[in-house]
Amino acid sequence: MPHATNALDGSRVYFEDDGGQGVPLVLHGGFGESIELVRGSPVAQGIPAGEFRHIYVDHRGHGRSDKPHDPAGYGMSLRVADAVAVLDELGIERAHFVGLSWGGRLGFGIGEHAPDRVRSLVIGGQQPYRWPDSPLTRVVTEALDAAQSEGMEAFARALEDFWGIRFPDPRRTRALDNDPAALQAGWRAALSEGAISGDLREWRLRCLIFIGATDADFVDQARRAASEISNAEFIALDDLDHYGAHTSPENVLFEAILRTLRDQ
Repeated sequence: MPHATNALDGSRVYFEDDGGQGVPLVLHGGFGESIELVRGSPVAQGIPAGEFRHIYVDHRGHGRSDKPHDPAGYGMSLRVADAVAVLDELGIERAHFVGLSWGGRLGFGIGEHAPDRVRSLVIGGQQPYRWPDSPLTRVVTEALDAAQSEGMEAFARALEDFWGIRFPDPRRTRALDNDPAALQAGWRAALSEGAISGDLREWRLRCLIFIGATDADFVDQARRAASEISNAEFIALDDLDHYGAHTSPENVLFEAILRTLRDQ
């Protein structure tokens, strides 16, 4: 199985490279999402495979990547080095990065710590400031605490109740396969890491930041980030919350994503 080795701590990062002659594009999914779920997401499906070389990466703590149980193993510099390790393993100098939710947070980290490896950033449902004390934050924190003794069923059920949904069976099955101790360690690291960037106004990267207009946890900070990044576009998807924004086939979103990826 293809793995890259992080040069900072030796952790192994699992990835899948679809190959081809297209422009390299690295996709990272959300919290608790393995590559299999990211592959099936509307965002991934909407980006033409012939034009872009899709490279899927399991976050550390997820899928077939290494899973530290210590929050120190999830510092943003380490997570960014995972992404860089994949590029180095494939001999790719620069790539587009598409990150959904947890992957969007990583996208901000890549923009801050490895801008020379970036063609553009597409960031969904996230923000680069201190993690907010919000309803979703509290639900995830409590659900992960419960999952340590009750298993990942407690985590999945809490999110379903919060969003008033039932995850499709494949998504639910993948969610239940997660290591609760690894997810909790990564979550605790994010809650304590503070702002990712010292000054977003210094960025010169092409960015698209999209988010559900009813995502009360992150929408205001996402809009603020787009206003501070000089070459950023912001899209709020009407009537969609955090979950809905990442599972929506909205044409306006795909048009914006392709506009960002093709604007070189």
